[in-house]
Amino acid sequence: MKGITIITKAVFFLNLVLCCSSTYAQNWDSLFDDAKYQDVKLSPDGEHIAVAMMSEGKRVLVFLNRTSMELAGSLNLSGKNEVGEYYWVNNERIVIKINQKVAGLREARFFGELYAIDYDGTRGSIIYGYRAGESQIGTRIQKQKETRGWANIIDLLPEEPNHILISSTPWSDSGDRVADINKIDIYKGLLKERVAISPVITADFLTNENGQLTVAYGTDKNFKRQVYIHQDGDWQKIPNQDFGSAFTPLTVGPDNSYLYVLDNLGQDKTGLFKFDLKSGESKAILTDENVDITNVSLTTDGRNIYGLRVDDGFPAYYMLNTSLPEAKVFKSLLATFPGESVEITSHSNDGSLYTLLVSSDIDAGSFFIYDKKANALTFLFKKFPKLNSDQMAMTDPFSFTTDSGHQLNGYFTQAKTAKNAGIAPLIVVVHGGPHIRNYWTYSAQTQFLALNGYSVLQVNFSGSTGYGKSFEKAAYGEWGTLIQQDIYDAYQWAIQQGKALKDKACIMGGSFGGYSAIQSIINYPTTYQCAVSNAGVYDLEMMFEEGDIVDRSWGSRYLETTLGKDKEHIRSMSPVYHADKIQVPVFLAHGEKDQRAPIEQLERLKDALNKNEKEYEFYGVSAESHGFYDPENQKAYMNKVVTFLNKHL
Repeated sequence: MKGITIITKAVFFLNLVLCCSSTYAQNWDSLFDDAKYQDVKLSPDGEHIAVAMMSEGKRVLVFLNRTSMELAGSLNLSGKNEVGEYYWVNNERIVIKINQKVAGLREARFFGELYAIDYDGTRGSIIYGYRAGESQIGTRIQKQKETRGWANIIDLLPEEPNHILISSTPWSDSGDRVADINKIDIYKGLLKERVAISPVITADFLTNENGQLTVAYGTDKNFKRQVYIHQDGDWQKIPNQDFGSAFTPLTVGPDNSYLYVLDNLGQDKTGLFKFDLKSGESKAILTDENVDITNVSLTTDGRNIYGLRVDDGFPAYYMLNTSLPEAKVFKSLLATFPGESVEITSHSNDGSLYTLLVSSDIDAGSFFIYDKKANALTFLFKKFPKLNSDQMAMTDPFSFTTDSGHQLNGYFTQAKTAKNAGIAPLIVVVHGGPHIRNYWTYSAQTQFLALNGYSVLQVNFSGSTGYGKSFEKAAYGEWGTLIQQDIYDAYQWAIQQGKALKDKACIMGGSFGGYSAIQSIINYPTTYQCAVSNAGVYDLEMMFEEGDIVDRSWGSRYLETTLGKDKEHIRSMSPVYHADKIQVPVFLAHGEKDQRAPIEQLERLKDALNKNEKEYEFYGVSAESHGFYDPENQKAYMNKVVTFLNKHL
């Protein structure tokens, strides 16, 4: 498959629907606007396209005739409701997760409800959730019933075009309720017979190639992975010694004989394994030498694997099962877009048409349709049509070895325009978690800083995921020590490489990154010239008492695992007890409705700063939670941050 032709196709009607201009942005505030186009999927027969997009501040769904690109129908949910994730179930009907704006909050949240509608905009109704009973039609013999629970779609059951398989989990604050697994009629909203009850809380489920429930896996109250196989109408537990800590089922083999899984059994890195369901033996298939497998490319029915992605710097792919049609198409698309991230988002049942999302460090994403027969790509639109990728700053991976001998990896973004001649001031941006990682990807925050004259350094410090279990576990109990040392070492590396200057750096982050920004200026009081923290935790001991982590059934055990149980050590890593050591200006931001890092965390730090007569600025938003979601709040926050940086750098 050589020389794919790329066609640019104007979608004129969308300009009318959205009243948007294609003029490229000069005001960088627009980086924080909601993505205009957010998700694109083909109907199973390939005749129609669904496009999730923003219109007047709400996420809506538009249906197009694929050949004419004319409007076929649309869905704009009323009131505070808006379109969440959506799925084509058959050629005419789509099931949508309803997101709902909550009073006093900016972001929309999912409360478990499912809505179904035909592509022409007719026969729309809530088919599952606490309001399902409100949309009754009096002539029905069987009526929809309200369900106070969360629905998650397990399988679209292409063999049964009128039904899908869902898990139904009763509402609870702690997430300690087990789910029922049911089929649901997507037209009538009726729950059919119960297929099973989940054997473990917070479970995910897999079906086999025939759509039959086969696997349940979740986390118990001790923060341990539990895995079960559904056989002969009952659940059989897989002994924990048969798998590693990263065990994640992916697909079920023929005759329920084996699973393909991600795991780290007997090794440090997470790789692909074949797990025999009869013998309990695992066979290693593929493991990257340097990093964990990031994710897996599945056929759009979710039943076969054709590719593995790894992120050792730039994204790279291992191709598997190349006989699959999607694998052949995907391999050709990777060659067409070298050095970019490529994701097939849907395809027609006959495999002739595909939709894909292509993205990079300078492009948040562009949508295409690939016609296999014509071997041609048709460009549809960019997520952010007002932004010009040529104006963005490129991000490059880096790697170095610390003085203590361990390797660190990260990403460096050179300032697009320096404020003065020479090396630009540096912003060390710390990721949250801490047990997650940075990737080579587009970031509005990074671009905003770079376009305002600041270089950006992001390091995957000890404790970050993606580099093996030992690298992650090395930072357990070392949030305020080893992690901060790694961040400091990364800054020193940047100085040595001529990418940054001594005495010209600020440290910044959100959530754990916010904590880290404050802890770093305590540990290294003369290294950074200022610190910016958004939604930070400042009293680590308080996490055992307040916040939504400890509210989870496994929350206390997670905190004991990652922070430890030694109260004195935990206090030694908590900024509220060491504010007297702070010598540089601080900028704090927080949402008053934050449940992950409750506002009490901020108040304790402010009290400590006031007591020690330390300089700080504050920006708070009453209608935000953990981080800022509203575009206007994001713009206001980042403009205040840049003003603060300009003042102190």
